[in-house]
Amino acid sequence: MKDDSPFGKLTEDLLIEIFIRVPITNWEQISCVRKQWSNLFRGECLWLAALNRAYPLASNTKSWIGPIRQGLSKRRYVALYISRNILGVDTDIDEMLGHIYLFLKDQLQLSTMPASGVLHGTLIDQLIVCGKSKEEAGELATTIWLTLLDNLEDTKHTFTVLKSIAQEYDGFLPYPYSRPIKVQWKVFEKLFVDFLLLSTLFFFFLEMALMKVMTILVLFVSVSSTLAQSNNGGHISILVSETGLEFAKDYLIKKVITTTLPLQLPDIENKVKIPLIGKVRMGLSNIQIEAVHVQSSKIETGKDGIVLSVSGATANLSMDWSYTYRASFFEISDHGDASVEVKGMDLKITAALVNDNGSLKIVSRENDCTVENIDIHINGGASWLYQGVVDAFQKMIISTVEKTVSIKIVEKMKKLDSFLQSLPKQRKIDDSAAVNLTFTGNPVLGNSSVEVDINGLFLPKGDDIKVSGSRSSSFFGGVKRMVTISVEEEVFNSATLVYFNAKVMRLVIGETKNGSILSTSDWKLILPELYKHYPDNKMVFNMSVTSPPAVKITENGIDATIQLEIAIDVQDSGEVLSVARISSVLNVACSEEITKNNLTGSLRLKDFNATMKMSKIGEFQSNYVQAATSRILEALFLPYVNTRLKRGFPLPIPGDFTINNIKIVYVRSGISVCTDIGTGTNH
Repeated sequence: MKDDSPFGKLTEDLLIEIFIRVPITNWEQISCVRKQWSNLFRGECLWLAALNRAYPLASNTKSWIGPIRQGLSKRRYVALYISRNILGVDTDIDEMLGHIYLFLKDQLQLSTMPASGVLHGTLIDQLIVCGKSKEEAGELATTIWLTLLDNLEDTKHTFTVLKSIAQEYDGFLPYPYSRPIKVQWKVFEKLFVDFLLLSTLFFFFLEMALMKVMTILVLFVSVSSTLAQSNNGGHISILVSETGLEFAKDYLIKKVITTTLPLQLPDIENKVKIPLIGKVRMGLSNIQIEAVHVQSSKIETGKDGIVLSVSGATANLSMDWSYTYRASFFEISDHGDASVEVKGMDLKITAALVNDNGSLKIVSRENDCTVENIDIHINGGASWLYQGVVDAFQKMIISTVEKTVSIKIVEKMKKLDSFLQSLPKQRKIDDSAAVNLTFTGNPVLGNSSVEVDINGLFLPKGDDIKVSGSRSSSFFGGVKRMVTISVEEEVFNSATLVYFNAKVMRLVIGETKNGSILSTSDWKLILPELYKHYPDNKMVFNMSVTSPPAVKITENGIDATIQLEIAIDVQDSGEVLSVARISSVLNVACSEEITKNNLTGSLRLKDFNATMKMSKIGEFQSNYVQAATSRILEALFLPYVNTRLKRGFPLPIPGDFTINNIKIVYVRSGISVCTDIGTGTNH
């Protein structure tokens, strides 16, 4: 069919020149007008012209290597738009950042999303291969993650993706596959932003702080990590004190207000009889709670559960009013806006936390919202309107506020309960072990405190979780902090058992901590027979633990006994020969400290004894064996272990939280980590 309209006479080149001068926000509508125009927006020519017009320097950008490629003109245009308008990059040479953003967004939209650690590593690899340093690559990748997470739409798929990322554990993944702590907390922040109850704070610590702090403490002992035995009771306890509850209450009230408002209320209609006028049909619409001011609040714990109450709160509402009535043969109507001040709003929430087959379940017992009075201010309208609105709607507005707030609370509690039920009961640590995260027994609600217990032991990867309803006797170090995490000695000993059985407690050292190759010439004074048989030969120390290290915690700290076998191997004519084997028993002390929000630690040798178990180079005097073992341990074994421990692990501090006044307290057969919590505004 011939197109006789003026647009039908325009060539495609001219149409393209017109379209690329129209704001990009209108392009989708334009593409729907005609089939020809739709085809133009699908083709390469329009996007190439748009790219050259909007980003003239883009033609100078060379293609790059790496896993994330440049793409065609449309992809490049979108990438540059994202770089400039979303990521805030002003130079055309950073087009690659937009492509990385698009790549990450595409991956998160997949029904089966790759592990977030793998995605983060891909981002880092792309940036490094294009000339960025490790530090620059880490900062840019983190920025892209945070920006994308902030711009995700609130859909069911987004919630599923965030929950999947939150349930991943990458505490032991090497660089660059370990996600930054800022990204992890952004995920938790978006998941928790609508949650109301104190349980949120528990899981901040349980899922992040507890996992990482406890794993690191176990590292001090076994240079690896953890797991389980036959005892299924609780071995890790979390106590939130009165000050911790107060902090959680104030923070959560503030968070709920800022993330819930403005809150839309349903429209209201009513008929009222006005003197001298008759029956008037009135309606209120676009009713919103725009602000809430809390005068006082408190949180209590006891046999009835956790009780959060707010009293004397005020709220500000805005709304539109309208009315219609008949006068003789005419219908008279008017409309305007109004404001309402809600006074004396009291709120009470009572909920219990119970153990449901190893998971925490929220049981709602009472949700009550009452309003004492309201003040209505009418803008415009006839003189009789104010009293008419008061008569018609005062009680209805109060009832609507009370009902809507109560319904909103129920919705949030159901959402939180669903999230708690979906949390995994075990968490993979590595290819050898997983940790048992099942709750044991019901939470204990004391006088102004809450305590929860989890199994906390680690088990061989692939073993089934055993859920127990029993609780062990908890201990706390006597130091008053907002949150105290107590860990029993069994956790550490179960760690050494699992990793010993997994045959990973082995270490091969062929060079010094300075990187120089080990040679028999370095040991000729301590092991003269070795140097005599193999002068200036390369050598390797092959060390392995022969039984699970035994951990003992006392009031003075953590000690461990390690049975270590040291094989001395030399390279002779291209062949590796085992020439001697020393059996030793080490007693070591473990120390730890907090450095710039990192938890670090080290091992210190207290004493040892050693015997020569096998020798192909003659007999050794006892003093030579002791001297050789001492040098091996002090110069090679302990420096290697402590280098790993001193790298430390970041403590889980979300964007608006700080963890301070941390103190580690030792008690008999256990350890307590005590800490206060604050926000950035506290400093």
